[in-house]
Amino acid sequence: MKIFVATKAIILKNKKFLALKQNFNGIEYLDLPGGRMEYGLTPEENIIREVKEEVDLDIKVISLVGVYQFFRQDGDQVVCIVYLCKPSGKVKINKNPDSFENISWWGWVSWKEFIELDSAYYRGIEDMKNLVKKYFKES
Repeated sequence: MKIFVATKAIILKNKKFLALKQNFNGIEYLDLPGGRMEYGLTPEENIIREVKEEVDLDIKVISLVGVYQFFRQDGDQVVCIVYLCKPSGKVKINKNPDSFENISWWGWVSWKEFIELDSAYYRGIEDMKNLVKKYFKES
């Protein structure tokens, strides 16, 4: 079993934030932009790189929101560090070099809309949704 660290972004624009649905092995699931840590980068550098790679946005990291974790189906653990970010530019999803991260949908949503979005279940989705809900209720 392995432990992976990932960074995720709540990219805030006009009181809404960017949500994604990705299609992985025919299953569509809800996510925040971001991804696995790359060796040698700080978490802040990693989220800037990941967002640029996934949706071609430049971002400024504002603050740490929190952490959630889950266990993948193969038993590996993923710890996700979530940052509040501000965007610059427009979303373009065709630049992502990782072919297995097929973004099937994206949109600017309120936290209430995010909580209500349909998604395939994965073991961390409720923790991710609860972190988003807690952040916006406390803001």
